[in-house]
Amino acid sequence: MGPIRLVNGKVLFSDRFIRPNYSADLSELQGTLSQFASKALDGSVPMADLELRGRAEGTASLEITGKINPLAKPLALDIKGKVRDLDLPPLTAYSVKYAGYGIERGKLSMDVSYTVQPDGQLSASNKLVLHQLTFGDEVKGAPNSLPVKLAVALLADSNGVIDIDLPISGSLNDPQFSFGALAWKAVTSLVGKALTAPFSLLAHAFGGNAGAADELSAVAFAPGSSALTPAAAQGLDQIAKVLGERPTLNVTVVGTANLDQERDGFKHEHLKALMLVEKRRRAVVTGQDSATAGPLTDAEYPVLLSQVYRRADITKPRNLLGLAKDLPTAEMERLLLASIAVNEDAMRGLALQRGVVVKDYLASRKLPTERLFLGAARSVAADTAEWKPRAELSVTQR
Repeated sequence: MGPIRLVNGKVLFSDRFIRPNYSADLSELQGTLSQFASKALDGSVPMADLELRGRAEGTASLEITGKINPLAKPLALDIKGKVRDLDLPPLTAYSVKYAGYGIERGKLSMDVSYTVQPDGQLSASNKLVLHQLTFGDEVKGAPNSLPVKLAVALLADSNGVIDIDLPISGSLNDPQFSFGALAWKAVTSLVGKALTAPFSLLAHAFGGNAGAADELSAVAFAPGSSALTPAAAQGLDQIAKVLGERPTLNVTVVGTANLDQERDGFKHEHLKALMLVEKRRRAVVTGQDSATAGPLTDAEYPVLLSQVYRRADITKPRNLLGLAKDLPTAEMERLLLASIAVNEDAMRGLALQRGVVVKDYLASRKLPTERLFLGAARSVAADTAEWKPRAELSVTQR
C-alpha cells in the first residue's frame, strides 16, 4: 500500500473522561507515508518512512518523522516528534485533576522519541521546555494536590524556563503495562521531590548531576570545626549562583554537631584557637597588626603551644623546687587537651556557629539577607552512626 500523501488534513481530539472536557485540534497537516506492506521480508516487516507537519491548537507547530508500519504485528516503530510553543492554559482540566492547581499561563515546547522493538520493548524520551509556567490558586476539593508551585520555583531559571527530560520504558507485552501510569509516575516523582529532595530538582543547574546536587544540600565540616573547607566554599558558590537565578526561593541553614564523634576534634580545634590568640598577642607586643598574624605553621606550633601551656591554669608536673617542669611538646599537648571540657552545650554552640558561617558566606555572595534564614541548631543523637559533621540546607518558596 502507498505511498500515501496527506494534504491539509485535520484531526479532532476530545477527552470525555476529564471534567471539563478537553479538546485539541491538529490542523494544516501535510505529509507522506511511504509504501508499506504486511508481508515480511527476510523475517521482518519493512518499515515505511513517515513525515508529517502541521499545527496544534492553531498556534503551535507540529512535526513527526521516523519509520512505522501500520500493518506490522507485533507493533514496531521508531518516530520522533516536535511541538513548539503550545499554550498550556487549555490543559487546566488535567492540572486540576492530577495536581490540584489550574494553569494561568505558559507555553510548552517538546521533543519526543519513541521506539518499539519487535519484541514489544518500548523506549521513550520526552524532553520538555516550559516557558513562564504559572499556576493559579489551589482548587479546593481537587482529587490530588502536589507542590507544583515549589517545583516550578526550583526548576525555572532566571528567565522562567524549565528544561526537563522524562524517560519512559517498558514492555508492551506486559499485561500490567500502562503508558499513562508510567508517564504519571514519572511526573509525580519529579514534582514530589520538591518536598522530599528539593536539591535534586536543581540537578540540571549543576550539569545534570543529581548526586552532586544532593551533596550540596549538606555542607561538610571537619570534626570539631566550624571553618569552611575549600571544597565546601566551592559548593556554596554553586548554590549561591543557582539561588541567585531563582529569586522566589529562600534558604534555611541548620548547623548540627555530635558530641561522641566530635569530642576529640573539638578539643584540638579549641587548642588551635588558643594558640592563634597567643600568636596575635605576640604580634601586638612586637608592634605588628594582629589581623595579619595568619594561620598556624608547623614551625610555630611547639613555641606557641609552650606559651599556651605556661599560661594555662591547670595542674602541671613540678620539680623538687615546686617549679613547673619543662615537658616535651607531645606531653604538654596531652595535658592541655585533657583540661578542655566538652559537653552538649559546647556542641550546640559549635552547631550554631556552623550555621552562622554558612549563612554569612552565602550573604557574602550577594544573596539578599532577607532570603537567608538561620534554623535552630541541633545536637545530633549519639547513635547516629552514618552522620557526618555538617550544616544542612533547605529551600522554600517565598
